[in-house]
Amino acid sequence: MPGAQLWLIGGVSARVRSRCGGRDDVLLLGRLPRTAALAHVANFDIALYPRARDQGIQSAKIAEYMGLGVPTVSYDYEVTAELRESGAGVLVGTPREFVGAVERLARDEAERRRLAEAARAAGAARDWDVLAARYGEILDRYLPLDSAA
Repeated sequence: MPGAQLWLIGGVSARVRSRCGGRDDVLLLGRLPRTAALAHVANFDIALYPRARDQGIQSAKIAEYMGLGVPTVSYDYEVTAELRESGAGVLVGTPREFVGAVERLARDEAERRRLAEAARAAGAARDWDVLAARYGEILDRYLPLDSAA
């Protein structure tokens, strides 16, 4: 994509470093403290979740992307069900589809905005204060305070 820049956060292999090091369109940020990584992710136009297999657990990274309002491209797995259910991303089945989805989103600002809004809404529903209120309602319903105590 002309004019695009790929930011890689986290450890990178020697192979990736040799292929991407020194390029002006790829920024190798390395491992960052969580808060610094999230500050960088908040600036993404598109988040990529390129895991090539379903690891069978919910991904904190997906929740963080949604919480930051970043549209995400990922493979369609159970672990990425939140993206499917919330409409906060594009889910694909093959590497070719993955690249195609990223290219389409990079060119389509309106679609990125639509997905970002869905991501923000899904992230807001998972905010700690919202979740705490829900837990409070459940506790009040099923474990009411005993007024006789």
